[in-house]
Amino acid sequence: MKRAVLAGCLLLASAAPSPAQEKPDDPIVAAATSKTDSDDDKGVRFVFNDRPSLRVGSVFRIDFRLKLQGDYREFDPPEVDEPDGFEMNRRRVGVQGTFLRHFEYEIERELRETRAWRDVFVNVGYFDDFQVRAGKFKMPFSLEEVTSPMDLDFVYRANVVNSGSPAREVGVSLHGQFLQRAVGYEVGVFQGDGENARFGDNPGAGRTVAARVMGRPLRVTTIPGSARELTVGFAMTTGDVPEGLNSLRGQTAFRERFVDPVYVKGRRLRLGLEADWQPGPFSLKGELIRVTDERRQQGVMEEDLPPLELRGWYVSGSWVVTGESKFNGVIPRAPLFRGGAGALEVAARYERFGFGSTLDGDNDSTSPRGANLLETSDTAWTTGLNWYLNRWTKLQFNVIREWIEDAERSPIADRHLFWTRVCRLQFVL
Repeated sequence: MKRAVLAGCLLLASAAPSPAQEKPDDPIVAAATSKTDSDDDKGVRFVFNDRPSLRVGSVFRIDFRLKLQGDYREFDPPEVDEPDGFEMNRRRVGVQGTFLRHFEYEIERELRETRAWRDVFVNVGYFDDFQVRAGKFKMPFSLEEVTSPMDLDFVYRANVVNSGSPAREVGVSLHGQFLQRAVGYEVGVFQGDGENARFGDNPGAGRTVAARVMGRPLRVTTIPGSARELTVGFAMTTGDVPEGLNSLRGQTAFRERFVDPVYVKGRRLRLGLEADWQPGPFSLKGELIRVTDERRQQGVMEEDLPPLELRGWYVSGSWVVTGESKFNGVIPRAPLFRGGAGALEVAARYERFGFGSTLDGDNDSTSPRGANLLETSDTAWTTGLNWYLNRWTKLQFNVIREWIEDAERSPIADRHLFWTRVCRLQFVL
C-alpha cells in the first residue's frame, strides 16, 4: 500500500500543470509577498500555481498542501534496533494563506496519532520590519532545523542539529527584515524549549527565550546575482531545566542513543553560528552549535558540578550538475515527462558532535553525577545524490558513515563503525 502511494505521487506529478510563477525571493516572508496581479480581482476563483488555491478577491486565500516522504533504509551492522526496509516517513496535509491582506496563517497535520500537529500559527505582517507570529512553530534556532525537511540537501538533518536544536514549540515571536532584507531577526518567548528536547519522561526546559539574527554582508558589494546572498547568523535560547536525568540525548543517524543521561538542574543555554551561501548551482553551508546544562547541587554531596556540554558542527556542499540555480530551491529547467530528465545534484557533508563537561583534566567519569564527564563523540560523512524529477517530486540517495569514538558506549558493544544507506521519494504539493 505504501509503495502504491509513492508510485501515485510520480504519476500525479507528471500530470500536474507546469506553473510559470517562480519561488519568492525570501522564504521567510514567502506567504506574505507572493502576490500576483489577479489578487486584486473580484469574486471567488480557483487557481493552480505551485499548488491548488482558493481565492476570494484580495480578502482571503487558502492554499492546500500535501507532503509525502517515503524511505527505504539499510543498516550495517544489521543488529541495530531500527529495521531495514520501507518506512512512510511523512504524510502531511495542511492549509496556508492570508486573510484581510496582512494576516497569514498555516495549519499542518501529520496523518498519525502521536505528535500529529506540526505548524499551527497566525502571523500579522502589516509591517515588513515588525511582524508578530503566535501559535506553534519552529523556534528561531539552527539553519537546518528551520529549513523544511522537503528542502534539505540530505535525507536527514545533521546529528548535532537533531540533538541540539529545539524544533517546534508553542509561543509568540517578533520578527522582520530591514535594510532591503539585508538584515533579519526573530525573538520570542516559548512555553518550553522544543519537541527535540522532550522524550520519554524528560520534560525539557520550561519557559524559554529564543533569538536569531541573520545578515547578508555581500549585499553592500558589487558581486552580481545570487552570489551576493551569503547569509550569516547567530542564534541563542535560554531556559531552566528541572532537576533530574533531563539532559539532551545524543542520537546517531540510525536513531540510536550513544550517550547516557546525566543529572542536570538550572539554566540551559544554546548558542549557534551559521552560514549559508548559494552562488548559482553551488551551495556551501555550515553550523556550529553549543549547548550547556547547569548541574546545580547534583554532586554526591549536593555540590554544584561543572555544566554538561554538547558541542558540534557540520559543513556541507552541493553542486547541481545540470546547472540550475540553488538559490530559492532547485527547479528543473527540463522536467521529467516534459521533454527532459529533470535536475541532478551531488552533495557531501562532514559533521562531528559530542557530549562532555566543561571541566578539563584527569579522572574522567561516566557516572551521571561525575564532575569531569568522559567525552564521547559521533563523527559522520554523508554523500548524496538528488534527482529533481520536476517541481514537486524529488528522489534522494544517501550513504552515511558514522564513527562512535567510545566503543564501550556504542549502541552495539565494541562496535565503532556504522553505515546507513537510505533512498527517499518525496512529493510536495
